[in-house]
Amino acid sequence: MLLKKIARSLGSAAFASLFTAVSALGQVDQGRFVGHVADPQGSAVVNAAISATNLDTNITQTAKTDENGDYVITSVVTGNYTVKVAAQGFEGAVTQRIEVQVAQIVRQDFSLRIGSTSETIEVSTTAPLLSTDSATVGQVITNKQLTELPINGRGFYRLASLTPGAALLPPTGNSLAIRPEVVNGNVISGIRGSATSFLLDGNDVSEQHQGGTFIQTSIDALQEFSVQQSPYSAEYNRGGAFFNATVKSGTNRFHGGLFEFLRNEKFDARNFFSPTRAILKRNQFGASLGGPLFIPKFYSGRDRTFFFVNYEGQRLRNGLVVNVIVPSDAQRSGNFGAKRITDPQTGLQFTNNTIPTNRLSSQALAIQQYIPRQNTSSGTFAAVPSQAIDFDQYIVRLDHQVTDKNRLFARWVYVTNHEVDPNNAPALGTANLSSIGQDVAVGLITNIGATMVNEIRSHFLPSHVRLQAFLQGPDFNAKFGIAGLSETLRDGKSSFPDYSFSGYSPIQGSTFDQRPKSQDRKAWEISDNFTILKGKQSIKMGTLVRYYQWLGYDSQIYAGSFGFSGSASGDAYADFLLGLPNTGSRAFPAINFGGQVWSKQFYVQDDIRLGRLTLNLGVRYEYTPWLNGYKGQVGTFDPSQSKPIIVSGDGTVPDLTAQPAAPTAYQFFGQYIQTTAQAKLPKNATYTDKTQFGPRIGLAYSLDNKTVIRAGFGMFYEPEGTSGRVNLNTLPFRLAETVAQTQFSGPNVKTLADYYQGSKLGSTTANPTLSPTRLYLNMGTNIHYSLNIQRQFSNHDVLEIGYVGNRGVHLNGTNDINIPTPTTGTASVQSRRPYQPWGNITYNTQDVTNHYDSLQTKYEHRFHGGFSLLTAYTYSKTLQYNQASALGGNSAYEYALAAYDVPHNLAMSGQYELPFGRGRKMLGNANGFLDSFIGGWQVQGIVILRSGTPFTPVVSGDVAKTGVGSQRPNLNPAGGSASFRKSLTKWFDTSRYVVAPTGTYGNVRANTQRSDMFRQYDASVFKNFSLPGESILSFRAEFFNVSNTTSFAAPNATIDATAGGQVSATSVNPRSIQLALKYRF
Repeated sequence: MLLKKIARSLGSAAFASLFTAVSALGQVDQGRFVGHVADPQGSAVVNAAISATNLDTNITQTAKTDENGDYVITSVVTGNYTVKVAAQGFEGAVTQRIEVQVAQIVRQDFSLRIGSTSETIEVSTTAPLLSTDSATVGQVITNKQLTELPINGRGFYRLASLTPGAALLPPTGNSLAIRPEVVNGNVISGIRGSATSFLLDGNDVSEQHQGGTFIQTSIDALQEFSVQQSPYSAEYNRGGAFFNATVKSGTNRFHGGLFEFLRNEKFDARNFFSPTRAILKRNQFGASLGGPLFIPKFYSGRDRTFFFVNYEGQRLRNGLVVNVIVPSDAQRSGNFGAKRITDPQTGLQFTNNTIPTNRLSSQALAIQQYIPRQNTSSGTFAAVPSQAIDFDQYIVRLDHQVTDKNRLFARWVYVTNHEVDPNNAPALGTANLSSIGQDVAVGLITNIGATMVNEIRSHFLPSHVRLQAFLQGPDFNAKFGIAGLSETLRDGKSSFPDYSFSGYSPIQGSTFDQRPKSQDRKAWEISDNFTILKGKQSIKMGTLVRYYQWLGYDSQIYAGSFGFSGSASGDAYADFLLGLPNTGSRAFPAINFGGQVWSKQFYVQDDIRLGRLTLNLGVRYEYTPWLNGYKGQVGTFDPSQSKPIIVSGDGTVPDLTAQPAAPTAYQFFGQYIQTTAQAKLPKNATYTDKTQFGPRIGLAYSLDNKTVIRAGFGMFYEPEGTSGRVNLNTLPFRLAETVAQTQFSGPNVKTLADYYQGSKLGSTTANPTLSPTRLYLNMGTNIHYSLNIQRQFSNHDVLEIGYVGNRGVHLNGTNDINIPTPTTGTASVQSRRPYQPWGNITYNTQDVTNHYDSLQTKYEHRFHGGFSLLTAYTYSKTLQYNQASALGGNSAYEYALAAYDVPHNLAMSGQYELPFGRGRKMLGNANGFLDSFIGGWQVQGIVILRSGTPFTPVVSGDVAKTGVGSQRPNLNPAGGSASFRKSLTKWFDTSRYVVAPTGTYGNVRANTQRSDMFRQYDASVFKNFSLPGESILSFRAEFFNVSNTTSFAAPNATIDATAGGQVSATSVNPRSIQLALKYRF
């Protein structure tokens, strides 16, 4: 069946590429030469021969001018070129060392003199600074910047922060659950990190599950990369922001190098909140080699076949800064000092606010042994547990010029990672993680005559992740005396449960990223791109077919999770000691779940040159159905009947073999379930959005030779993430329940010892949670638009200023539709839900909207005279409509600042080679001995200053009595404290807010407070030693946060907690020093 599907898909793709004027992912990693050839009077020179020769490989590409004197050379790989022109009756002309950067359109015009073709004049030129033929907004990070700017961790993506509109924010999700090779924290011009695409050699290596990529290529393997935030060519798909990188290729000369980067905590400063310096021992080492493929006495690949290989390894022992809010020793014994603690049985205050010993829960006291004790004066537990990471990456690339019209390339990347992760609670020990990712890519470029080029590419991208749980094995619930959770064990084994306390830090075992778990992904693509050059037009057409599969298993909350809000006594930890949770959750563990999908994409792009004006006109169509659930594990919900609708197994019953929970769940809830066949719905429970047309319009108009006005508009579609619809979301495959209580006295009160009171998971007395998909969903769309002006001041200086906007519509999100009605009475939470017998029903939706507007400026001094400078400043605002369960799902009320809003963002970077030593301006005639001391010095620096991100004040208790946490306070009518001064213990004035009346939601809007600004100052110093054979040995010292400036993370946002408003973490690591030795030849 799979082979038949592949054949059908390839057949339809071939048909589409032959009979429709459309195309897909094309030469997005390669550049293009364009230009105009004129005679001394400015008239077009027709049929002039143009050649572009790569100086590294000696491979030549040719073209001829058309009836307008224009020429285009496509599929130009990055590198330096000599461009020549020859025409009958004119002297020849040549331009030396023209650089082509990734995905760059380079204009090179010629004005010929009448004379003999045997005479050739050299045209002086510099690297183009203006983008005269494209409206794309972005920034190329050159090889010199890549390999010389100080980059903490050597992750090339970090240099994206130097681009206008880009901010590298902390990854979303659990800090240890996000792997080092997965990067999803880049927000680029309002486009969320999960929608950012990563292209490697023109192939999409993005991670669809949660954003980012597993293929984080070694810096020493990259030629260069660009950040493109408005690529208005229709050949680009996905969300509209791209990292576009190319791997180095071999040349006619052997080249390569060796490197070793070392870090040790002895050179580092102490974290502001840590009692000692964090353990840090990092070794990053590697080697690369490239050149012509040479087999003695058999084959010489000079001018034809080239190879490049690269290896990089990392051995890291890293101290993670832990600074968590924990109860004091007095609180652990039940004494809460001046804070009022109420006896929930009587409603009266406990004497001296101390819980009697005989009222302390034995279960809580047993669990408390795993909760760390305070060890700082600020009432926190601080530690620096060590995380171990072993990382290896291998890259092999081959390039072969088959004939003068055919060029072939193949590339393989293989990445392995093994970790040992610590828990914030030392008593919970460590847990292992291992991952493997690879990408295999091939491509063939064929020139058909002088005016047509065809390119076909394919790549395969598999990855695997395995995560172990903390304290995996023992049944801790049985050990603690907690009933109701034994039936959820996996193979008779369990792990440590999860306990959360409003105003205090949680302690997490299995629910720490729902371990143990695994994730397996596969992506396969084939694309064809056909280019026709016709007069003033360059037309591209083709197609792309993609298959994606994601499968995983995880433990859900099989060991149990209990939440304590302070609703019983006035303090969450006091509730814990009394054994009175306000919520309890449990679920069956899960085996394989996930989804797969085939998608087809087409586009047409027409670039039209009209004198000083270039128009980029295109349209893209993407046919991407919603993911099919593995073994039918996906469903929707019918509110009119209060019934889930599940994908059919045999037509009347879902596939009950898909999950261990399914038979039990269907036994109890089968009467409520209908199948997609019975409801006459599509097999994946969601109708395919067939409206994914993406128009692209761009223009570039040259006012003169130094000024260009550019504008563009484009629609981009985000791929479906697998953490939503197919992430084990509904009955009968996921059997989970969250039971809440608001009454803490009386005969039926639920205690930690017997919270479920004998009911079995899935019994009719339980109320399982659902996370269905909606029946009608639109694919997430980013509508991007820009207007800017570029002005060149010299051959090396350019200023760019403009407006960039983005409107995201139909973005993925969630919406809880089964929130209980708030009350001041005693009715149970469940009885007040609109849909019975269900607990929380969290719809996976596509109804989030955001709106981004910005002023973006950039000044660039290209490297010249030993100096370069890049400065980018962005002033922006990002608003978002979002669902908020703490406000009863009132999305209109939630039109507020987005959590990733960064109004001010300044990024500067520079490189300076000191003018001393042989061949320099000063002491240029120094002898070798003197030059070894004074020559070869250079310095680099990066400065990033940006606003902090916003956060929302919340209250600790369940004020509205809905079982929903993180509810909002009211604004205090009397205002805040007149004497308030911001400090680390009170970052914001908590007295400006008051707890809302019982049975109501607070009136505070989302994200009304803001964390500390982000400040990063990095620098490096190199000493380069020239060696025989044009080799260089470089000694480097790199300083990250060189000034040891502390930038603070967001504070505790719970206004009525003991630690409300308190800051306990930093957003920038303390000063660290890295030493390196690098040899290149």
